[in-house]
Amino acid sequence: MGDWGSDAWEWTKEKLPIWGFPALLILLGIIFLGVQVVVADKGPAKPKHEWKAEWNETVDVEESPVEKLASASTTAPAPISSPVLKLPSGQNLTAAPAPSEDSVASLSNGTSVPGQDAVFVFKCYGRAHGVGLCMDGVRYRAEAGQSAEQIINAYYTGVSIGQTDETRPIRVKGHDGQVRTLSMHDYLCHLAEEPEDYPPEGLKVLYLAARAYTLSVIARGKHTSQGFDICSSGECCQAFDENKDLSKSPNNIAAVNATAGKAIFYNGQPIIAAYCGSCGGHTDNNEDTWGGEVIPYLRGRADSYCAKSPRYCTTKEMSVRDFQSRFGVGELKLVDLSARTPGGRVKSVKIVGSGGTKTITGKSLEDMLGFRGLRIEYSFR
Repeated sequence: MGDWGSDAWEWTKEKLPIWGFPALLILLGIIFLGVQVVVADKGPAKPKHEWKAEWNETVDVEESPVEKLASASTTAPAPISSPVLKLPSGQNLTAAPAPSEDSVASLSNGTSVPGQDAVFVFKCYGRAHGVGLCMDGVRYRAEAGQSAEQIINAYYTGVSIGQTDETRPIRVKGHDGQVRTLSMHDYLCHLAEEPEDYPPEGLKVLYLAARAYTLSVIARGKHTSQGFDICSSGECCQAFDENKDLSKSPNNIAAVNATAGKAIFYNGQPIIAAYCGSCGGHTDNNEDTWGGEVIPYLRGRADSYCAKSPRYCTTKEMSVRDFQSRFGVGELKLVDLSARTPGGRVKSVKIVGSGGTKTITGKSLEDMLGFRGLRIEYSFR
């Protein structure tokens, strides 16, 4: 019968040119893939997923994904500070009003200018940065019968009173430029922060805080490179008077002695005992005022006690024409103060006019009006 395979091979080579073999293989591959597609199409149906718009939703910078998730199922606790409010869109140029809260942090964010002949009545509540102790609030809390410990816990979160060395040497640079080395006790006796008529429990708060602040300044090396530990400026460190007549400060000296060897601590470390003259109704978080990392014990809180102080509110009037002439935005329509810290301090000011809009810092507005704080609002007369 012969070799059938060899005969078939010889016949194929005669009938197909050499370039036909690759084409034949490609054709066979296409046929094979076609069969696979037909078989697969008759298999079980695959689930379909409809695209949802929320899958591509971006998270607002003022809202974390965790907070957003929690808000769907739980009711968040009422904040102790007022939220930052935004100017609404549309034709209405009236800034969004602050919410009605028990917190005295709520301030007016501004309203449309009633006319060119109107006069602004600006009000500033409190003075200085507003972080930590409010010394006007401390005074009136003490007069109301609160103890030093109660007052401290009203302003600092999660702190405790601990022991420190009253004889520790402190290198202080005086107003005359001379660096003196004093014991902690003698240094505190020469502070000039509060007057003699300040209530005794309030003075105790002051010196407990002053010890802690002094220790924290040394620990941070604030002035180490300059050859001293702490300076005499109340703006930079603590108000110190090398020429103070101690015989005229018996109440302050008594408070230094009553708190001897004690300071305020957080997790075993002396706190940065920030304090200001008046918070104007609400203290602020350190990071919202100065930036930087969150300090757990420097949290903003409402404080109604300082409202009793004669220095609580400062008023300044200015005509609309005078105000608008400083910014070149045409006829003034609105001064929007809604960009605030949680404690109500103005971060930036949007000045809206017929000829455009200009934004300035809250500090610029404070300086222009001659205020010493940023808890500012206005009305018209």
